[in-house]
Amino acid sequence: MPEHDEDELPGLRAAVDVLADVGLDDSLSALRGWDSLAVLIFIAHCEQVRGFVPTGAQVRSCRTPRDLLALIRSHQK
Repeated sequence: MPEHDEDELPGLRAAVDVLADVGLDDSLSALRGWDSLAVLIFIAHCEQVRGFVPTGAQVRSCRTPRDLLALIRSHQK
């Protein structure tokens, strides 16, 4: 897995459509499409690609794409 958020963001953007045009520090709550479906898509991505299942509360606590990437890294083996 890439070590820098800038290197990881394109993969996350590809997996979660609503993140396609966001920057690392853009507010998730300000994104029109960041809703319960986007959260479920992110959780499914984590399960299928990363091998762990974050809770809804963990995902909802993330404020930016950078926070989502930090959540992913916190569960790396």
